[in-house]
Amino acid sequence: MGQEKKCNFLIISGDKTRIQKCTDIINRHVPNSSVFCAAEWFEIKYKLANVHPKAILVDEYLPKGSGLDVVSRIIKDKNNSDISLIIMSYIADHEVFANEVNSGQVQFLTEPDREHALIECLNKIISPKKEEKSPQENYEIKQLKPGDILFKEGEKSEEAYIVKNGSLRAFCYDHDGQKIILGEIKAGEFVGEMGHFNHELRSATVEAVSDVELIAIPNSAIDNVIFARPSWAKALVKTLSTRLRKANKALTG
Repeated sequence: MGQEKKCNFLIISGDKTRIQKCTDIINRHVPNSSVFCAAEWFEIKYKLANVHPKAILVDEYLPKGSGLDVVSRIIKDKNNSDISLIIMSYIADHEVFANEVNSGQVQFLTEPDREHALIECLNKIISPKKEEKSPQENYEIKQLKPGDILFKEGEKSEEAYIVKNGSLRAFCYDHDGQKIILGEIKAGEFVGEMGHFNHELRSATVEAVSDVELIAIPNSAIDNVIFARPSWAKALVKTLSTRLRKANKALTG
C-alpha cells in the first residue's frame, strides 16, 4: 500500500495500548504518514482544525463520552466532508450512519485488535477501488400497479424483494387448473427470498393487489446487503418466522 502524498491520521481513543498498536500499523503500511491522537472533544476540535486528517479512527467508548457522538459532530461539520472515519466497535450498527456507510465515508472496524482488519479499512481509504460498489448500488426500486405480475410460477429466481408499500397476493394452480390463493404479502415483508436459499424455480405466482413499491435485490447481492442493513435482516427473519407459523398452523389444522 503506497502513497506519496502526506497522510495525516487522527486516533480518538483513551486506550493507550490500542493507540500504540494502531499507530504502529499505520506507520508500517502507509508511507509518509503522521499519526496524532486525542481523547476529548477540545483536543479533537483543535486537531481537526490544525491537522485536518485524511482519516480518523474512533473508539466507540471514550473516557468522557461516546465515540459515536464524536463521529456525529465531525460529520455535521461540512469542512470535514473529505475525512474518512473508521469506527472501532465490536458490533457494526450500519444504520446509525447509513448514508455515510453507503457513501464510504464511514467504516466499522469490528476487529480493532486484528492488524489485517485495520489494513483492509486503510486500503479502502488510501487506495479505493473505483469498481467497488456500496450496498446501496446493489438494489433498485420497482413499481407495480394492481394486477401486475411480479413473477410467475416456474420462472427462474434471480431476485428477492422487500415490499415498501402496498400488498401482493401469492397463488398457484392445482392439477385441475384451479387457482389456489397461498397468502398475502404486506409492506415490510420479503417476497421471492426462497429462491436465494434453495436455488429452485419460483414456486408460486405473485401479483400486485394495490399500487406496490418494492426494493429488488439480486440474489448475488442479498448476503452483503442484508449484512449492511440490520433492519432488512430483521424483515427477512420476520417474514420467514411468519410463514413457518402459518405452515405449522396449516399442518395442525
